[in-house]
Amino acid sequence: MGAFLLAFLLLSVFTSGAFAQETAPIKIGTNCTFEGQSGEMGVSMRAALRIAVAEINAAGGVGGRKILLVERDDKADPETGKAIAEELVNREKVVATIGYCNSGVAMNAIEIYQKARVPLIIPVATGTEITRKYAPPAAAENYIFRVAMADRLQVDFVLKELIDKRGLRKIAVFADNTGYGEGGLRDVEQVLAQRGMKPVLVERFAQGVADLGPALKRARDAGATALFTYALGPDNATISKGREAMGWKVQHAGPWGVGFRNHLDLAGRAADGAVMAQTFIQDGVLNEQSMALVLQYAKLTHVKNIPCAMCAAQTYDAMFLLLHALFQAPRIDGPSIKFALENMNHSIIGVLATYNRPFTKDDHEALDGSILVLGKVMNGLVQYANPSDARRVALLTRSKVAQH
Repeated sequence: MGAFLLAFLLLSVFTSGAFAQETAPIKIGTNCTFEGQSGEMGVSMRAALRIAVAEINAAGGVGGRKILLVERDDKADPETGKAIAEELVNREKVVATIGYCNSGVAMNAIEIYQKARVPLIIPVATGTEITRKYAPPAAAENYIFRVAMADRLQVDFVLKELIDKRGLRKIAVFADNTGYGEGGLRDVEQVLAQRGMKPVLVERFAQGVADLGPALKRARDAGATALFTYALGPDNATISKGREAMGWKVQHAGPWGVGFRNHLDLAGRAADGAVMAQTFIQDGVLNEQSMALVLQYAKLTHVKNIPCAMCAAQTYDAMFLLLHALFQAPRIDGPSIKFALENMNHSIIGVLATYNRPFTKDDHEALDGSILVLGKVMNGLVQYANPSDARRVALLTRSKVAQH
């Protein structure tokens, strides 16, 4: 991408001498699951990361050292995810990892990176507690970073839309029984409690459930005016098709998973009208950076619609934030990279936002709620619910509200 590569080439010119003595590739780990309900997140993340690394290596790498991706499939299993972390850190000797799609898997593995003092940048998993576990004062140093929107921020954003703008106060919550659903439900209940409210109904279900008709009928009987769903795409499709079969036109809403392609494709027209929090929308106005990513993704994968467009955009930005840290760090080791991530000395124009000091010692979330826009499913595509958001994104003016 133009802005990223221009800055990158300038960095190459001014810093290549610092790495002249090294020729070995710089190993960067990555992992997610590439099949099943979470597969759309994984394949989107992996493709975007490959695109970014190919660009970097074509431009000369980091001071002449190429980036070598070490890819692993964690199969959405917490124990496998932890074992992969140990392998990447202890055997492969990666200097950093960009990975984890599932919040439960991430939470089970971050201890490995923290103890080894190897930075982990999470571009997909959104569990609110992931970056908080080792944040000061819990630990003196925190090696867990994120370029994705924390669940708590998504929940607050969507509930403001439902309650304050649409007057929908009777919220039924449907959450799967994974760590993602558990954490999301907790966030919804806490945000509602701050308003003196609670869900009219809470339904938990196993991931991959075949039928949620009885639960939907209970929600209708409870007087729900909105369904807030914490689930991945296929289970959201089960909910959408169940609503349609009942003829129930209740508002379907939730975090970004409501907009996944495997919800839209499986549910068809039944998904239309659903709204969700988004950091990036492919099917709308695109700026130069985002258009280039979409075109490169299509060229690499022969897929027109990115299965999880937000996953791809967040991963691409994460790689280039890491790249700038690699150039800024005096040494290519975990503590030096971590310090550079926390003290970036110039702005970086990304697909999602302009990053002005995206991380600090006390804040390891690159994005905040000001980045979010409301997506709406229309005719099988996620589009901007508010035209003003499309104009704002096209100008690439979004940035964190709190500048450090």
